[in-house]
Amino acid sequence: MDFASSSSFTVDFAFENELDLSSLLTPPTFTFQEPNPSNLIFHCAGTENVGRQRTRETTVTDETTKEEAEPKNKRAKHREIEKQRRQEVTSLFKHLRYILPAQYVKGKRSSSDHVHEAVNYIKDLEKKIKEISEKRDRIKRSITHPSSAGYCPIRSLASSLSLYCSCVGDTHIDVKVRTCLVGIEIVASCCFRHDSCLSSVLQLLVQEQCFDVVSCISTKLHLRFIHTIVFNMSESSESPLVLVHRPPTLAYMDDHLKRNFRLLNAHLSPDPLPIFLSRHASSVTAFVNIGRLKIDAELLSLLPSLKLLVCTSVGTDHVDLAECKRRGIAVTNAGDAFSDDVADCAVVLLISVLRRIPAGDRYVRSGSWEKLGRFRLGSKVSGKRVGIIGFGSIGSRVAKRLEPFGCIISYNSRTQKQSIPYRYYPDVLSLAADNDVLVLCCSLTEQTRHVVNREVMELLGKDGVIINVGRGGLIDEKEMVKCLVEGVIGGAGLDVFEKEPQVPEELFGMDNVVLSPHAAVATPGALESVAEVAIANLKAFFSNQPLVSPVQLG
Repeated sequence: MDFASSSSFTVDFAFENELDLSSLLTPPTFTFQEPNPSNLIFHCAGTENVGRQRTRETTVTDETTKEEAEPKNKRAKHREIEKQRRQEVTSLFKHLRYILPAQYVKGKRSSSDHVHEAVNYIKDLEKKIKEISEKRDRIKRSITHPSSAGYCPIRSLASSLSLYCSCVGDTHIDVKVRTCLVGIEIVASCCFRHDSCLSSVLQLLVQEQCFDVVSCISTKLHLRFIHTIVFNMSESSESPLVLVHRPPTLAYMDDHLKRNFRLLNAHLSPDPLPIFLSRHASSVTAFVNIGRLKIDAELLSLLPSLKLLVCTSVGTDHVDLAECKRRGIAVTNAGDAFSDDVADCAVVLLISVLRRIPAGDRYVRSGSWEKLGRFRLGSKVSGKRVGIIGFGSIGSRVAKRLEPFGCIISYNSRTQKQSIPYRYYPDVLSLAADNDVLVLCCSLTEQTRHVVNREVMELLGKDGVIINVGRGGLIDEKEMVKCLVEGVIGGAGLDVFEKEPQVPEELFGMDNVVLSPHAAVATPGALESVAEVAIANLKAFFSNQPLVSPVQLG
């Protein structure tokens, strides 16, 4: 093996080639001792004394000559010793360069410090190789020499992998279980007609809580499918496995989940989601959906063992709740984690629209104030009649925040109307006709889609304002744009839109419209809260306790 031609030298490389580095670390080859300058000086001084005694036995002239030549001899001997030391170090470092990775020795000088660093590097490398060797030996013993005491997942796995292909004819699946550097390697082969039987193998593997997927490769070979699955064997099986999917930008929950569970990260796989789920997640019972991935019947069919779907939003309009109910899958949402922040955003949007704060900011920045003078008047907030559509966790908080402004609060919720000290309206039309502002806080369902249409906006009137912090689909967006252009309503504050992130361009030039990029929940406190709610729901599920924020499935 030519180590010099290798660009990097890894633990796996050394172990696979059964490289024993212990012989390289024994003296005299790699034991280097820095010469002690004090010892060298003392040695030279002793030689000097002997020389002086001999010169005294001869003549005074010879003594004088020796004393004059002494400094030159000392310097010459010191140079010789230093030269020998450098030669030893250089020679030693040349040997070390052959067994060190290229990026380690690049730019290094052959000094004694770097030799010691290299020796320490090799010692650490040997320690890692030893640890991996011990782990592989433990796995090998579990397979080849099963003991009667205790539970062994490898032994259980080996005995359970008696499978049949799901294709025509119930062809037997040939399975081989063998050890590898990271843990175990499963090689399963079946008939060439279909590769779905791989999910059967994975289902058994995932059931064993101590296996983590490292790689999964399927190839076609002479009328057979060859599936090679490499698994890392965890030290503990106490941590449950959780499937996670999120957009690349929403990483706020990663640390919370890693501390409590083993994760199967669908968003990190280069495979399309359906392929990844069919290969790796067929036995997963808990799924955390961070973001708004559409959960429909087709996706759920790839997760036959799923029992819990954790959503990190309040709304669940992206989830087929009827299909979840049919399959016996519990669904949770963010609960009250976002309520305070969304309520704050609703009030800020209302004040911004009425007082024209963003328009005033642009007016000043553009220099129009200096050129044109006085800015257009806004509208007062106090005393406004505010109708709230959706008087739940968020809507009730909006009402509390508007009370100090002297706003008159109304709502259209049919629940607990006797105990709420605000005016109740049985429908949205009557609510719009009797109020100056409509604040939308309800969830999006088939019943609430386009709950605010042109008729509602016409009843709201030319001075009316719409604030939407619920879902974009609650408003007929095309009709709203027309009503704003025609002056049917006075303004709007929008945090959500029908086809996010697309926003109607007509809204961009309107000074009576305030736009927000679905950011009502975008605060560190809100994200921390929803992470805590999600973790609490997962822990409750795995311990058979009541869920923290269950969604009613109808």
